[in-house]
Amino acid sequence: MLMILKKLNQSWVFDLVGVLLVMIAAYTSGYLFDSLGSTIRFSGVSWAKYIPFGIISVVSSSLSILSTRLTARLNKFGNIIGTINTVISGAIDFILGNSGAVLTYPVSFLINAASVKGWQHYGEGRVNRALDFKKWLPVMIGGAVILSLGLNYLAFRNTSPLFWLASAVFTLSLIPNMLNIFKIEDQWFFWIFYNIVQLAKAITQGNFANIGKYIYYIVNSGVAYPIWRLAREQAKS
Repeated sequence: MLMILKKLNQSWVFDLVGVLLVMIAAYTSGYLFDSLGSTIRFSGVSWAKYIPFGIISVVSSSLSILSTRLTARLNKFGNIIGTINTVISGAIDFILGNSGAVLTYPVSFLINAASVKGWQHYGEGRVNRALDFKKWLPVMIGGAVILSLGLNYLAFRNTSPLFWLASAVFTLSLIPNMLNIFKIEDQWFFWIFYNIVQLAKAITQGNFANIGKYIYYIVNSGVAYPIWRLAREQAKS
């Protein structure tokens, strides 16, 4: 079983499946051909109809898949691509109605950038456990919750359902992204919960490119964890 997961983790065919899943979901729903003018924030703006917002969203989702797949392979370029794509995905999320994106995504950008530096420190082969940082783990989780609630409240100025959803999503992304700075294998457990919440959010927003992407991510997270654990065990032996 572990050998199958290892082959799947290294498979570029599996990467292609993720991209195709996003494209098919966006195409069949008609979202692929949506313009910027069809969004809430740019409804009625004359020039917005010429901006292929659906295609841009699909490209961003595809970059996100590539970033995640490279990270699952313990390839440092996954963090680099992810850091760059944070800017694009943040803009998309804001346009689709998440007012908190102007505050939360810059934080995500900085954390992703820190992961690039962190992976350089730990090198190619080393993988850590959450237990190796047990003194700091409660601080990271508590800090993520407080930071998420604070930033989203500043953005929304209310406690609407969208505020709570955005706060939950951002908290669940902050925790594994922080763990990723230190190459901690347990981040994949948090990514599973994060992807489930993001899937619900994508359905609510009607962002069909992301619906396929997050279904794919749930599977990928389940594959990545045993591979990281094996890499850690092999590095110790």
